[in-house]
Amino acid sequence: MIQSLELKNFKCFDQLKLQLAKMNILAGSNAAGKSSVIQALLLADATSREKGDSVDATEALGVAVGNPRALIAQNRQELAEGDFSLHVRRGETEVSYIYRIDRLNSLKLSYTQTKDVPGDRLFYLNAERLGPRISYPAGEDEGILRDGSNAAYLIDRADLQRREVPDCLMLEEGKSRFSIQVENWMNLILGDVSFSVSTDYVRAATDIRYGNGLAEEPVLPTMTGFGISYILSVVTAGLWCASLRNTTLMIENPEAHLHPAAQSRMGKFLELLTEAGVQLIVETHSEHIIDGARVQAAVMRQTDQMHIWFFSKEADRIQVDQIDVNEYGELSEWPKGFFDQKEQDLRDLFYMRRTHADHK
Repeated sequence: MIQSLELKNFKCFDQLKLQLAKMNILAGSNAAGKSSVIQALLLADATSREKGDSVDATEALGVAVGNPRALIAQNRQELAEGDFSLHVRRGETEVSYIYRIDRLNSLKLSYTQTKDVPGDRLFYLNAERLGPRISYPAGEDEGILRDGSNAAYLIDRADLQRREVPDCLMLEEGKSRFSIQVENWMNLILGDVSFSVSTDYVRAATDIRYGNGLAEEPVLPTMTGFGISYILSVVTAGLWCASLRNTTLMIENPEAHLHPAAQSRMGKFLELLTEAGVQLIVETHSEHIIDGARVQAAVMRQTDQMHIWFFSKEADRIQVDQIDVNEYGELSEWPKGFFDQKEQDLRDLFYMRRTHADHK
């Protein structure tokens, strides 16, 4: 498990240090640094697997970086060496990654690292996941792709491998088949969902068909809403990581295309993954995800292993506040801008109602 992450001169942070737990939720305003934390972990993970002395930043982050000089903080501090650095601690081992821009080849991101220590497996689902398609690509046998496009294939592979879901995540005893557990969790979160998958290895494609109690025949994913396709990749990735143990799973916007009740149940599912040994780093704009997760953490009596980080822009700097969760699932503080928009809107509506009444 990743115990801490420290950034120096990386993107919008001249310096930031986070102490991480089993469940870590990144919340806050847009362009306030949440994605920078995720990208720092992606870059460190990619660097730890490199064999040379440079890393492709675009490939590591999964977005077009262009000149990696863009990764250097504009309000940077002076470092003894390098242009920016990342420091990752796992247990008693801390690895520092020092990055520098090659002045003769500005597209090259060179690095040195203090130790050659492989980290735990890290998996990542980004916000731009693949929606409904007639079929999905088959490939990558060892984990979820960043856009979730191989989720159906992983389900098929897991059944062939007889991959087992930990007892704490099994919703139906005696039926441990991976696909059944994925279906059970989708049912619990969304309600009344069934599916079947089959892989054509000639076409290198996996077909999936969905059904429910109202449908006489299974239908193509394109005949369903985006929520089903988006939730499939999240549930599959979560159960896949749980079957491996000692993994870290990063997910952006797990609430996408889900109604509030389903978002809350998704939060509970994510929190339950930590019971199976999965470390979660979740970026979200949903109070329902957070509420569901802290309710489940209170039920499991593991609120001390849940950290909420609130990112906000204060004048010319980024403010990052840690919000603790007590044993009853209550938040230690409620900083300005932390999911308080509903209260503000209701206050405006009340003011308008009172103003209209005064003019009658």
